[in-house]
Amino acid sequence: MIYGLNPINATKALLSKLSAIEVNALLQVGIKVLKKEGKNSFLIQLGRHKFTTKSNTPLENGREYWIQMSQTKEGIIQLKHLHPKPLLLQKFLPLEYNHDFFKSISEKSKSIENIKNQIMQTMAATNNKDEFATLTQMLLSLHNGVFTIPIIENGKKMLLQMRKGKQKNREFNKDSIEFYAAMNNLGPIEGEITLLNGSKHLKLKLFYPRSIGLLKKYSNRLEGFSSINIIQADTPVLPFWDGVNLVSLLDIKG
Repeated sequence: MIYGLNPINATKALLSKLSAIEVNALLQVGIKVLKKEGKNSFLIQLGRHKFTTKSNTPLENGREYWIQMSQTKEGIIQLKHLHPKPLLLQKFLPLEYNHDFFKSISEKSKSIENIKNQIMQTMAATNNKDEFATLTQMLLSLHNGVFTIPIIENGKKMLLQMRKGKQKNREFNKDSIEFYAAMNNLGPIEGEITLLNGSKHLKLKLFYPRSIGLLKKYSNRLEGFSSINIIQADTPVLPFWDGVNLVSLLDIKG
């Protein structure tokens, strides 16, 4: 048990607090690349609006990105600090699983096999091909040592992943859970919740400086930790596991 709860509940509780903080400011926005129109020129979609902009960073057609947007004195829109969103955010249907399903998964989180069995039972009972595809990705993720689940917070879809931290250190009575979260305004986050000699510690690594500033400002809302360390990542913050192409893996027909 970490954070006074099991790892799944602990990490989801923290994600809810982070989600509540990020609504205080619009930090990053999301775009979708529709097509390349010329050298360093791309047609992108921002909300309901479509426009052409330039980017020195190579962009993939159909891919979604977090960006920081600014405007020059001449009125030219500039895209800065582009970071690809996880492919799983586009593949996953953001299902709002019922309370019984999530409670059952949480109660069995100590056993990977029990979680797998619960997911397979839910797969066998569903007639919805999108839910089946989502559960399939969750199952494949578990086979890679990562628990993955789509989350809805404040009406926004997010991605949450968890895996065991470094091997438990019995000498120092240390245990930990590592997590990754893809959030709308804060961007990607990698973190670790550690239980050390009865004290709980939180470490967060973020890609965007503005997000770091916001979390430091509201760090008092992340109560329950003896220490909170928030740092900036030197490289892109990527998911622990980013899914597989189910079309090539199985034939899902509804």
